[in-house]
Amino acid sequence: MNIEVIGNINMNSLKFYMKDYNFIENCAFGNYILDLFDENSSLYTSKSEMIILFIDIDELTISFDELVTAIEYFIVKTKKTLIINSVIFKPEYIDSFLNDTLEKELSYNQKLLEISKIYSNLFLFDLNKISKYNDIIDEKYWYMARIKYNKKGFELISNELNNLIQTYKFGSKKVLVLDMDNTLWGGVIGEEEIQLSNDGIGKIYLDFQKNIKKLKELGILLAICSKNNYEDGIAGLHHINSYLREDDFLIKKINWNDKASNIQQIAQELNLGESSIVFIDDNPVERSLVQEFLPEVNTPDFPKDIYTLNSWFLKVVNKYFAKINLTQEDLEKQKQYEAKFKRDLLSSNNSYEDFLKNLNIEIDFFINDEEYIQRYSQMTQKTNQFNLTTKRYTVADITKFIKDNTFTVIAVNYRDKFGNEGITGLVILDNKDNYISIDTFLLSCRILKRGVEAKLFQKIEELSKGKNILAEYIPTSKNIQTKDLYSDFGYEKLEENKYIKRGKS
Repeated sequence: MNIEVIGNINMNSLKFYMKDYNFIENCAFGNYILDLFDENSSLYTSKSEMIILFIDIDELTISFDELVTAIEYFIVKTKKTLIINSVIFKPEYIDSFLNDTLEKELSYNQKLLEISKIYSNLFLFDLNKISKYNDIIDEKYWYMARIKYNKKGFELISNELNNLIQTYKFGSKKVLVLDMDNTLWGGVIGEEEIQLSNDGIGKIYLDFQKNIKKLKELGILLAICSKNNYEDGIAGLHHINSYLREDDFLIKKINWNDKASNIQQIAQELNLGESSIVFIDDNPVERSLVQEFLPEVNTPDFPKDIYTLNSWFLKVVNKYFAKINLTQEDLEKQKQYEAKFKRDLLSSNNSYEDFLKNLNIEIDFFINDEEYIQRYSQMTQKTNQFNLTTKRYTVADITKFIKDNTFTVIAVNYRDKFGNEGITGLVILDNKDNYISIDTFLLSCRILKRGVEAKLFQKIEELSKGKNILAEYIPTSKNIQTKDLYSDFGYEKLEENKYIKRGKS
């Protein structure tokens, strides 16, 4: 990935800490404002996929409003993705307890927050979080080379930036699977009084449960994988002090089976890849078993010091469950899966034809609709199994497609009698002069085999206006189920993995 760093502070050392990225240098140091405004500058034609703007507020030589105007001008004109840091004044103020500097810092950061919510290609990097660590500034190098941070400072900043960029590109994990005894509470349920309270060790676990609940409210699915008698495990979730309840968990594997098999079943029931799962268990033997048999499952080490459980968990969240944006689909994720399980039950009791008929399916198409751009991007980043080309697109990419008359973006909204699944399908068409090329064709696994594929192909033909339609299947380790899709829907095979649907014109 190509990255360019600009600003009024020397951050060249980042390239030594972020070696997975290609750092491009087009913008001269300190020349960032002119380059942001000048449409003829190399910043506008740069091949960088992301611009990182570092501002030292103490060194700002223009007004803060002028800085904001330059940022807005650039991201609107170029549609490039830009990251800017939250601003921090020096820790010691000349105005001391008058708090003038504090007021400015708060107002500036509030302004940055506001514009980051307006523009989908602008992200705010929370430098304030890094500044809470001691000993990250080197005054000697600041005056010698305008390098403000020492080794520790650059390590912290690069780690946080890398996490932000990876979240931007690939999204977060989807499922948190939890053990129960000595994980959700202290002690062993059914054998002793568990530790779960507002005091001492019990409060550690209570705060842990509260943090897990907050994660669920951000659209992360919760499941249990615990070796217990089922009745004892459920009793723990009905404990008077338990913050997490039985209905907070979408799937509960509370039995004496090996945990690798249980987690594998969880992935299958959710129709998700094992790499989407994070498993937390205090027992190193159980973690080792899962790591050996399910290497794609993310299994972090549990903290040895139980007093650090919650600070450790926040690091786990930051690594695996960080989010850049929150869609309506994220917020309704658990309801959508609960509806899926109801459909599965209906399907098991009926013929397939009767099952589809009884669902009362309704499908809506959104053509070049900007309202759900974040969701479109999210689907390209996360969908693997029913994704014909597995091309990953950012919000800025999708925005360009919608604004460009040579592309057509088709989104599918699915609902039935059990609920609204929301935007669950996406097709991107590249409209050539003499033919149509299918750039992207993907569907959420939640809606497969319900006739949506056929409706989408009908819509593609309707929009092609009689032109030939070219399509390609790019095989991956996860999308094997789609290899015959085009053949199944009447496309003629031209060569290996390339197809055509001949038009009438």
